[in-house]
Amino acid sequence: MAECEWVDMKVYGINSGDGYELCHPKDENDFGSIATLVNGRERRRTWSPIRMRIIKEDERVPLRESDSPWLGSYALIFRPRAVNALRSLLEVSGELLPLAPANAGLQIYNPTFVVDALDEDRSKLTRSDGYILIVYTYIFRPEVIRNLPIFKISNLRVSPTFVDESFVSLWKASGLKGLDFTQVWEEN
Repeated sequence: MAECEWVDMKVYGINSGDGYELCHPKDENDFGSIATLVNGRERRRTWSPIRMRIIKEDERVPLRESDSPWLGSYALIFRPRAVNALRSLLEVSGELLPLAPANAGLQIYNPTFVVDALDEDRSKLTRSDGYILIVYTYIFRPEVIRNLPIFKISNLRVSPTFVDESFVSLWKASGLKGLDFTQVWEEN
């Protein structure tokens, strides 16, 4: 019987690529609603599409089309091309929820793996009133996130979305545009 090689895990944070379009709610009050709704609890049965708008220029500078128009790392938005390319990872780790207008084909992603994976004692962070405000250096518990291609952490009120190498590789191999990935942790 052949021995399996243990591969070190890497975790990535997600950012908007420079010069790519943004996606914001038409009603500014919906920024707070999105942060509350995209929190890992299943929403498929009760979801009402939120009206969004694509921002195609910033200070009169045209922005390039993105397969994931940027709202924030806590709430990823995907166009149909990205959904089709990433479906295998997206569906096992969360749910895609439609946005309005429907003809835009935009979907917001709600990762349903919200896990207690942050090793708070070993991570570098700032607290206020007992709550974590900022994480400067993430140290994850590998046994909690192993085999989770997409997840959020339960230690933060509004967690960014984290992805593993399989997500980053599939994004790049599919030729998708608009997101950048920064490695935030590697298992030693």
